[in-house]
Amino acid sequence: MQFIYNPLGMWTLMKREVHRFLKVYLQTVISTLISNLLYLAIFGGTLSSRHITIGHVGYLKFLVPGLCVMGVILSSFQNPSFSIVAHKFQNTIMDFNSYPLSHFEKLVGFIFGGTCRGILIGGVTYLATIPFAGAWMVHPIWFFISLVFVGITFSAIGVISGLCVKTFEGTNFFLSIILTPITYLAGVFFQVSSLPGVLSKIALFNPLFPLVSSVRYMYLGVSEGNIVINISYALGVMFFFCIVAYIFIQKGIGLKY
Repeated sequence: MQFIYNPLGMWTLMKREVHRFLKVYLQTVISTLISNLLYLAIFGGTLSSRHITIGHVGYLKFLVPGLCVMGVILSSFQNPSFSIVAHKFQNTIMDFNSYPLSHFEKLVGFIFGGTCRGILIGGVTYLATIPFAGAWMVHPIWFFISLVFVGITFSAIGVISGLCVKTFEGTNFFLSIILTPITYLAGVFFQVSSLPGVLSKIALFNPLFPLVSSVRYMYLGVSEGNIVINISYALGVMFFFCIVAYIFIQKGIGLKY
């Protein structure tokens, strides 16, 4: 099976997906950055004196990787999901089947666009927090590599979502009612183990918790839970959703709308 036979076509699709969100950068980049800075101002300002028990770091330092990974998750998901649904809305989804690209190349094109948007949001968010929390981090290279893994994961989930739903309302439902709440409850704004009673145990089963915890470890050098298990889980989830997205494209699910 030949996965790549038209690299120029794949590169064209990748550029199209990046160009698509850069054309409306006020909506896709600036608005998300402003939202993250508002979170930093509200939570960081009101809880700046609070200390976290893991590593005894300041709350602002604790908050930064959470905001970065949240921006990557939501942006990476939105890009391919809304792109595919837009094709359905414009009745051009059937053209996707005629692209002179392998199934793998189509998947890479959409995942690349989503990951680029996610990393852009995560990176800009980090740069914007430097005046407040400083630039220091423990593993800078691995921090951004881990954000790339998160971006790939949720770009693949965005592809799956775009193929499964038929309207923008369906995508917004998944984003607003499912993905955003579990992202907030994954420890973006608070230390999960500090929750009272059984809530701390329940929060540990949040499927996004290991992802947030892994990125935070690369930034702070400390994390909740076993970091080896968290990283292994994050990689396993990434490969799983990439494979599922590939199977969906291969079988034409959602492409015959």
